Amino acid sequence: MNRTIEQALLSLLPTHNSTLPQPLADLASSLLAQSRHRASTLKAEEEIARPFACAHLACDRLKIALNLPPIDPRPPIPPRIYKRLFNHLDKILPAAAATPSRAGPGRTALSSGRTWTPSSKLREQQQQQQQQQQLLATSPLASKTRPTPTKEKSLADLRNDAPSASAKRRKTTTTDTDALPPWIRPTLRYLLSHLGPASIGPVVASGLESVVAPRGTLTDDAWVRAHIVSVLGALYLFVWRGVTWPDGQAVDRERYVQSRKEVAACLRRAREEVDVAAVVVSGGWDGWEEAGPREFDAAAVRGKRHGWFEMEWVSGVGDLVDREEARREEAEEDGGNGEGEQAVAHIRRPDTMFQERYDYLGERKRKAYAEWKEGLLKRIKELEAR
Repeated sequence: MNRTIEQALLSLLPTHNSTLPQPLADLASSLLAQSRHRASTLKAEEEIARPFACAHLACDRLKIALNLPPIDPRPPIPPRIYKRLFNHLDKILPAAAATPSRAGPGRTALSSGRTWTPSSKLREQQQQQQQQQQLLATSPLASKTRPTPTKEKSLADLRNDAPSASAKRRKTTTTDTDALPPWIRPTLRYLLSHLGPASIGPVVASGLESVVAPRGTLTDDAWVRAHIVSVLGALYLFVWRGVTWPDGQAVDRERYVQSRKEVAACLRRAREEVDVAAVVVSGGWDGWEEAGPREFDAAAVRGKRHGWFEMEWVSGVGDLVDREEARREEAEEDGGNGEGEQAVAHIRRPDTMFQERYDYLGERKRKAYAEWKEGLLKRIKELEAR
């Protein structure tokens, strides 16, 4: 089970004292995997709460079938933002088990306006249980040979301390992202943390899955298998360039060439600093090769020839551009009437290869330095006057 999902489920069910039901963990993991494809461009604060929201959805959809204790959601982000994220995921993720009375943030079971009676409520619960079982049977993470779990079966599994056959299968169950080399995601996170922007991470990851591991298995393309680092660098630069210079804008050639060198240098440092042994047991750096700007260009040429940049994942670049444009418009609207107020409220664009803390010549740093200098000179004059 994903460690983040497990922690989210335990947080949502604080009064649950036994082992978490396997169907609940399967559904939460399935929803998380699907959300990375159907909602790959969440905002930074929403991305933090993605696992928690998927676990919340799983608890909400299986609370009757598994007889779960009361759900106590305490999201890691403000309630207003979390409510919007929860409703968005609830809408786009497959919900064969959705019922009119399912309660989400800000909703109650009585919001449908239906008059409940004991008999109608019992029938409704039976229908919900049947629909929940259908969802479990069609879950991407559920085994095709696994029988449809019932309430009695789930409770019996919780009481049984001996490892079951489903528990043994659970150890070998993998998702569609397991086909990627174990070092590729830690390396991508290293790039994002040292070069940025973090917002392009989900889109680059989606591109890697489409090119390196299509359909959940490692590609048959021998060239790609032998040049995965080059593919990573090419896709990273493609997404960054698309966000930095959207369609219609001229590319700063000098800046782009410099960025290619920075990506190559950062990848070399990642090979030395990233601890893949902490992520996997064996085969940590299998498939790694040294790559530079020339290799990135070769991968980009091959990608253009084989249609990598015409796949569905590329639409995420346009979504990032639209979202950043909307953020800038909101920042301008909230910036105040005066030019000085707008400068203070200005939000730095994430389309830079450098982090803000290293931008010593930026507007904010210059203003802070001017204020510091003015205060220091004032103190010197006061001391001299004494």
